[in-house]
Amino acid sequence: MSPPVLAVRLRALGDVVLATPALRALKRGHPDAPLDVVTDPRYESLLAGLPYVRRVHVLGRGPFDAIALARKLRDERYAWAVDLFGNPRSAQLVALVGATRTAGYELRGRKHAYDVRVPVEPPRADGRREYAAAVHVRLAEAVGGIADGLGCDVALDARARGEGAGLLERAGVRDPSRTVALVAAGTWPTKTWPVSEAAILARELLVAGWEVLLVDGPGEERVRATLRSLVPRLAALPRCDVRGLVASLAPLAALVGTDSGPRHVAAALGLATFAWFGPTHPDTWQPPGERHGFWRTPLPCAGCDRTRCPHWNCMPGLPPTLAAERVLAHLARHVAVNRPA
Repeated sequence: MSPPVLAVRLRALGDVVLATPALRALKRGHPDAPLDVVTDPRYESLLAGLPYVRRVHVLGRGPFDAIALARKLRDERYAWAVDLFGNPRSAQLVALVGATRTAGYELRGRKHAYDVRVPVEPPRADGRREYAAAVHVRLAEAVGGIADGLGCDVALDARARGEGAGLLERAGVRDPSRTVALVAAGTWPTKTWPVSEAAILARELLVAGWEVLLVDGPGEERVRATLRSLVPRLAALPRCDVRGLVASLAPLAALVGTDSGPRHVAAALGLATFAWFGPTHPDTWQPPGERHGFWRTPLPCAGCDRTRCPHWNCMPGLPPTLAAERVLAHLARHVAVNRPA
């Protein structure tokens, strides 16, 4: 057996999912080398159990956690330590873990931690941006990885599926195969769709015969409360960890809403998805394939990547009635087997 390979990918939910094609590429390029991964504690369940990952290590947020974990991992004598994240903590860990060679992105203040460096966003002749998963695969290929596409994976076992079924029952979901998950909020304030407009979309989906399950996360309690007051028939996923989220989404028909981590989870699970883009760019975050639709604001400042905006009119400029038309048409094309009569 060859010496093992280490990959590091910390936050956030969607980003961890989008790193899985690179992890597969690393394993395919080093088939005799065990592949270990470092991630945040809350995302361990996304990767533990993937057939190409031997072990998942978690890195806490403490000031000395990277040093402590690096000391623990030095005995593994990794052939490669690959930083798929590129922040100061991940770069420090990769530099200290004692791997024969290291690799990461060409980033100011961090690039000296790596023996092999690749640009985050190389110039393209067509002027388009690179899909986030492709960025990671490109780094994996630079250290001998062999790509097999950009499809993403998440781990999901029978026990987790049972947990997900229980969460859906508690939410009041009657038929998961005729249920659409709705993500109204976003990690950034600028990615969040106005709650009143999300409510109109939810009502239109309910009128069309779909069940609608609100999916939200920590810090989005106000959005949750307002939406449920505006749409009494709206089901809401009970508070759960990432494992519960994945298991709850797995049996559903589709997921619609903002550019978000749950959307990438849904795509990895094989669900149809539809998202709207304002400050983020579909080139970077749109999953490949016809089952994943999107709608983008026509404003010239679209794709600005601003987490805050003084005028913020990109997301409010996407009318909910038109959103409903587009979503229902997308569901009709791509979820025909499960579509209500």
